[in-house]
Amino acid sequence: MIFISAGHNSKSKKVKRDPGAVANGYKEGDLAIEFRNLVCKELDALRVPYITDSDEETLAMYLQRIRTGSGSVVIEYHFDAATNSAATGTTGLIEAAADRLDKAFAKELTDTTAAVLGIRNRGVIDEGQSHRGRLGLMREDGIICLLELGFISNRSDLDRYFANKDILARRHAEIIVKYENIIP
Repeated sequence: MIFISAGHNSKSKKVKRDPGAVANGYKEGDLAIEFRNLVCKELDALRVPYITDSDEETLAMYLQRIRTGSGSVVIEYHFDAATNSAATGTTGLIEAAADRLDKAFAKELTDTTAAVLGIRNRGVIDEGQSHRGRLGLMREDGIICLLELGFISNRSDLDRYFANKDILARRHAEIIVKYENIIP
C-alpha cells in the first residue's frame, strides 16, 4: 500500500495549524499539500490505491491511523528553508538504519526532482543529519522517504517548481508505483 502525506497541515480548521516555513509569500504547508494532491491525482489516473493524510490531522494523528507494512511505500513532501536565500536543491531523508530499497527510492526521487526542476541535487541523508535528528515518519514499516522538494526561501527553486510541478508529480507517481510493485 502507498502512504502519501504533506509535511504540514496549514489548512486545518480543527487542529492547530502548522504552516511550516514561510517565505516568498508562500507557506510550506500549502505547497506540500498542493504537491501531495498533484501526485494523488496522478495515482488516481493510474488507478493505483493509496492512503493519504488529512488536512485536519496532525502528523501524530496520521501516524496513529495508518498501518504500514513491509510492502508499503511511505512518502512525505516538504520544502526546505534557509536564512540564506541562495540555498537551493532537493534532499531525500531516510532513516538511520535504511535498507537498500529506502536508499534507492530516495535517490531516484531526488535525482528525478533535481533533473525535472533543474535544481541542485543535495543527495540523500539519514534523519540524524537533519535539523530534527529523529523523524516520526521513519518509525513506520516499508520503503520510506521524506522529500524536501526544494527551498521555499529560494525564489528560483519556487519558480522552477511552479513551472514543472505537473511533470514532477507524474514522474513521482511513476516512481512510487514502481517501488510499490517491488514487494507484493
